[in-house]
Amino acid sequence: MGFDLTVTARKAVVGSLSAAMPNYFGNLGARLFLHPRANKSKRHWANAFEGFEHHSIFVDGHKVPVWTRGEGQPVMLVHGWERDHFTMGGFVAPLLQSGYQVAALDLPAHGEAEGGTAPLPLLAKAIAAATDSLNHPAIVIAHSIGAAMTVLAMEDYQLKPLAAVLISAPSSAKAYAVSQATDIGLSRSAIGKMVTGISTALGAPLERFRVDLALKKLPTRTILIHAKDDNIVPFSEAETNAAAAAVQTLWQARGGHNKILGDAEMINQVLAWLHTHQATIQAETQKTSI
Repeated sequence: MGFDLTVTARKAVVGSLSAAMPNYFGNLGARLFLHPRANKSKRHWANAFEGFEHHSIFVDGHKVPVWTRGEGQPVMLVHGWERDHFTMGGFVAPLLQSGYQVAALDLPAHGEAEGGTAPLPLLAKAIAAATDSLNHPAIVIAHSIGAAMTVLAMEDYQLKPLAAVLISAPSSAKAYAVSQATDIGLSRSAIGKMVTGISTALGAPLERFRVDLALKKLPTRTILIHAKDDNIVPFSEAETNAAAAAVQTLWQARGGHNKILGDAEMINQVLAWLHTHQATIQAETQKTSI
């Protein structure tokens, strides 16, 4: 109870101050959205990437690390905001044991990648370039903003995955930013200033980065996975994405935003979904290789 009161009091203070000084807090919110903080979360799969080969690519002058291991159909793992490749470690052993090649990257300004800013188009370019560096058509499994930017990479940067597994994906970049700002208590006026600041920095309206609308026109075989108790990307956003396109869905009763990545049953269901489409994926791989 004490913790809840503390959170409520903090949000009330932030709300009052940001209502009085919307420009200051709006600019601060925009900066946080563009400058990810170092990942301080517990590393649950610290040893998952032992034995992986490592190479680097350059994306708009930023050095981006990529890890690979195994033979077979490549699967690129894409982490979310203020995380790193270790966050996707729960998938590594099951994928390797199922005969896949596993690859992962650290997005710009995350983990071991270079840079201090992470504008959305740069993240999408990095996902497309890292996947292309595998020199073989790949499946992509992505989380949160990484999932949203995977969709942007498909829409704008020639990423053509054989299948996409999108976990805890927001319906839009604006929805994600507003949700984060609301969670810390920013006032409506400060959030408006924040959205304007982010749009100015990106050189495009934040509303332009829409996952739901992109999914509607993309042909990629896709499954959406979301926990109904996600308090970072509300389940309603998953429903918006699902309603926009002919995609399969896997809704989890529990798992939150990040804990879902360690759900063994969810991972097994992803593998089962990939297995169901394996014949089609192999046929498309052969067609692409000709």
